[in-house]
Amino acid sequence: MNHGNAFDVAIVGGGVAGSALAITLARAGMDVALIEREARFRDRVRGDSLFPWGVVEATRLGLADFLPVSGARPLPIWQRYDDRAPLPSYDWRWDVPTGDVVWGVNHPGLQEALIEHARDAGATVIRPAKALRPERLSSGLLELQAHAGDSSTSCRARLVVGADGKDSGARRWIGAAAILDPVHHVLAGCLVEGIDLDPDAAHVGHYEGGMALILHHASGRARAYIVGQPEIAERIRGSRARETFLEICSGAFPEGAFFRTKAVGPAAVFPASDIYADRIAGEGIVLIGDAAAANDPAQGQGLSLALRDVRELSELLVAVDDWQEAITTFSQRRPSWYEPLRAYALWRGPLVSDVGLDADLARGRAAKAAELDPFRDGYGALHALGPEGLPVTELARRHFLGEDLDLAAMTSPSIPRIDAANH
Repeated sequence: MNHGNAFDVAIVGGGVAGSALAITLARAGMDVALIEREARFRDRVRGDSLFPWGVVEATRLGLADFLPVSGARPLPIWQRYDDRAPLPSYDWRWDVPTGDVVWGVNHPGLQEALIEHARDAGATVIRPAKALRPERLSSGLLELQAHAGDSSTSCRARLVVGADGKDSGARRWIGAAAILDPVHHVLAGCLVEGIDLDPDAAHVGHYEGGMALILHHASGRARAYIVGQPEIAERIRGSRARETFLEICSGAFPEGAFFRTKAVGPAAVFPASDIYADRIAGEGIVLIGDAAAANDPAQGQGLSLALRDVRELSELLVAVDDWQEAITTFSQRRPSWYEPLRAYALWRGPLVSDVGLDADLARGRAAKAAELDPFRDGYGALHALGPEGLPVTELARRHFLGEDLDLAAMTSPSIPRIDAANH
């Protein structure tokens, strides 16, 4: 039972990670305060894919039912294209024991559905409000102020969770530094409608120096993405940003597929690299989701990673009385599912966007490695089965990229490209 402004947990950030955690802890009988700075979530170029292992995490949390009601759409088929021509399609259900598939996610729709259910589940939602740095009270509780205009709400809690995104302010509360991996490629995206491609499939096409991806939503709209060299950021700017985006994107798919397509949102470009905190737990404060570490957005693993964080942390908080011990254990465990995602992004980025003879040879080696060993220490099935237990070693990297192959044995007459799901 909540007494005034005293809570078990105060969560800063009401996006997918924060709201999912609030629901899970409130269902477990905890008093939860959820502080969100936005009055309503805005559409942004982010988080439109949930891969099968992330759907499994949502199911384990009891949250999978929110996908269809939030405007998300199941996409069982992964349709690939090379030189604008369709290649054999892939059905996720072939490899995923649970039968789960990729979902095209309406990100703000999912955020709104989750934060409203957090309120229904019993969490105290304070919105819109900005959380200030908490202070340690003599009682041992943490007190933080949530400011909304001229008013302020005081929250006292045993534990504060920072779920406030990749630009997290909560990182500073624990003295953590943000580390950014070198930017090798960029991600551009735009909300579109009118694409003449199967709406029940995700579509992946390659062009020289990058790839394009289409993820349909239940509304009939879709998020289109481009992954490419940093130079495209200069092209997708100014008054013709959306037109240029569509020109580049359409060139990866069959002619005519974009004949009726129009942009219904802004085109935006972001650096596609990991940004992570050098520590994620302090005294009574812990980070989850993008606040702890944001994976290269070109890999589409952000939502799955956030849900995994929520499950692991919530299970520890329910099982362990000493919550400082719980968040310390969480911080020690998290690299086991985050570091393989980061490694995969670093290994795979050059296969997508590098150009030239050396890049073609690298793609050829990787394609041959996938042919000889589709699993490749688990990295070949990462999107389907998740990162659990995958080795982050030099041997694993070389095996994934085919650098351990005898080049003389590579007799393929052509050098195929590698698609986004590595199938």
